[in-house]
Amino acid sequence: MVATGMRPSYFGHDEFAQYAPGLKNLSDAETIRATILGAFELAATTEDESERARQMTFVLVGAGPTGVELAASLAQMVKVTLSGNFRRIDPAEANIILLDAGKRVLSTFAESLSRRATRRLEKLGVKILTDVKVETVDAQGVVAGGNRIPSATVLWTAGVAASPIPTMLGTKTDRAGRALVDPFLKVVEAPGVFVAGDAASVMQKNEHPVPGVAQAAIQEGHYVGRLIAKELKGGKVKRPFSYFDKGSMAVVGRNYAVLERGWLRTSGALTWLVWAFVHVLALPQLQNRWRVQHQWLWSYFTGQRSSRLIPEPPRDVAPARNSREGHQPTS
Repeated sequence: MVATGMRPSYFGHDEFAQYAPGLKNLSDAETIRATILGAFELAATTEDESERARQMTFVLVGAGPTGVELAASLAQMVKVTLSGNFRRIDPAEANIILLDAGKRVLSTFAESLSRRATRRLEKLGVKILTDVKVETVDAQGVVAGGNRIPSATVLWTAGVAASPIPTMLGTKTDRAGRALVDPFLKVVEAPGVFVAGDAASVMQKNEHPVPGVAQAAIQEGHYVGRLIAKELKGGKVKRPFSYFDKGSMAVVGRNYAVLERGWLRTSGALTWLVWAFVHVLALPQLQNRWRVQHQWLWSYFTGQRSSRLIPEPPRDVAPARNSREGHQPTS
């Protein structure tokens, strides 16, 4: 069973990775947190005004659900969570820029929801630049649309590609590197091997591939589990995998989310509550649900996060010298 997920895609510019981390796992989240908090610390200590402005400029490349949610969360953090934490700077004056090569944010959602999300982001103080292609990402910032944007923190929230493991199966893959599987999520060229989640490319009845979202991965995992259990008992599954689309959601800061499911298109505080309920309900264990609920309630009413740690890089420790080497007697 192969379910190795996705990784950020830099569209042929893998050299961007060292300057623009993505957000796909816990390690990425810790790196981004340390980078953001470190930028404010450096901004508070420098005497150079241009360098302070660079440290307090945050550029997010990609205005899909991840980019929109991260930009809104960052805007909330600089205005509420970090308020009063620094004497020489005001985090609320940070410049948050969301870039996208497309013509609008949340391009996979209906245009009406995209406009609502745009207005919400602008209300939070996020500057949106669409129809702009990123040309260069380096230690000094980004070059987009021919213009240099000085920034010490660039976050990659654009495309994704499958992990390299599906290519090791010897089967065909799509342009994103996902394994092409049959309707039963099996690898035709490798009997007994299943691929699910973001690592698999399986077609729906409407001839469109199953989207790479969490709900699809969960449904595929349940399907393969039942299929394997039945085959081990000597049975055979005759019904192929069928994806049930429960809709798409994106959070745009506190008390605001957008939802699209077929003809249903909603946004606002009530939609945000639905999002919170669905996410808590999807957690695997009861203790996790209680823990997340309490953490969210505490963060909601206080505006604070549970931890704001900046890990230090490992220090080089000189090897211990022989206690007799160079020992001089004292009088």
